[in-house]
Amino acid sequence: MSKKYILFLSTNIIWGGSEVLWTITARQLAELGYEVKAGLRYDHQLVEAFIPAADDYIDLRSRTRPLSIAQRIIQKAGLRTFSERDLFHETLQKKRPDLVIISQGNNFEGRHLIGDCLKLNIPYVTLTHLVKFDIWPALNDNFINDLRRMYQQAVRNYFVSHNTLHLHEKLLGEQLTNGSVVYNPFVARIPAGLTFPPVVGTVYKIALVGRIECYHKGYDLLIEVLKADKWKRRPVEFTVFGNGPHVALLQRMMEMHAIHNIHLHDHVDDIAQIWKEHHILLMPSRMEGQSLSLIEAMRFGRAAIVTDVGGTAELVEDNFNGFMAAFPEPACIDEAMERAWTRKEEWEQMGINARNTIEQKHPADAVTFFTKQIQEALRETHLSPIKNNSAC
Repeated sequence: MSKKYILFLSTNIIWGGSEVLWTITARQLAELGYEVKAGLRYDHQLVEAFIPAADDYIDLRSRTRPLSIAQRIIQKAGLRTFSERDLFHETLQKKRPDLVIISQGNNFEGRHLIGDCLKLNIPYVTLTHLVKFDIWPALNDNFINDLRRMYQQAVRNYFVSHNTLHLHEKLLGEQLTNGSVVYNPFVARIPAGLTFPPVVGTVYKIALVGRIECYHKGYDLLIEVLKADKWKRRPVEFTVFGNGPHVALLQRMMEMHAIHNIHLHDHVDDIAQIWKEHHILLMPSRMEGQSLSLIEAMRFGRAAIVTDVGGTAELVEDNFNGFMAAFPEPACIDEAMERAWTRKEEWEQMGINARNTIEQKHPADAVTFFTKQIQEALRETHLSPIKNNSAC
């Protein structure tokens, strides 16, 4: 019996947190004997550790082959019409996957890849990391109805938090009968004997971990909070770990408001190094699916100050294992930070509460959980084959 062929497709143009779940799952499926390949829009070397062979990658950046000079001349003369070759379709037709997993940053980003699967009658599942509700007013009924049909015809639709699934259903205006929740994995190693760090020189250290992108992570909102004199006078330091498109912007905003207690630090691979020195996590995000940074901080026994977006409220219980800002707005973030500051002597115990919470609510092996979901989806493809729908 031939190996089942599973193709992972990612809509991301960079390596990011949303790549972690599918890449590690791909490696686990390959180790279980499945044939696994991936289609990417960025350099495959970034995921070599998960799918080593370069032959197992499809470059989605150049999926069409333009017409040759001779073809363009003939076509311009009106002698014959040519079509650009779709190399991605040719690859799928040459060897059809038994299942395609489309990992997408938001809930409409992968619709063209879904359309490819529908045209070629290939079973697919979706993995959605984020639902950006602010774009909803720009979507008309035709777009939403096309999206509905695409999700209805998927074998399964996975979301990384219950709130993300709920927002998606609200956008579609219907319950998704084939939708369910999977979990982002915790893959860091917790060193033996890691404890809550001492407060050195009365200075409390707050970490922000994630891509430096204001639209997503809300770092500009934090600047609005920290420009107040009270935060400049207090013995507290903020360190932003990561990189991204708004490093220079963030530096200029700090200079403009004379904020000197924010430090920018490059991305750190060893998360334990962050939590050996920092006391609490801060996430002033405008949007999240289910944050890997939050999961990691809680596993390391750290409380968090977060905004009520995405799946944060599924893990953070206000005033018990963290502090919740009701909205991603400066006044709300300041209110949550103020409550946190008045209870800073309790951060260690709240961190213990956070670790207990994540152990209860989050599977220890989220990758194996997702792997089993994919295996079940594969079995379902034999029970209810996909129906082609040309409208999509």
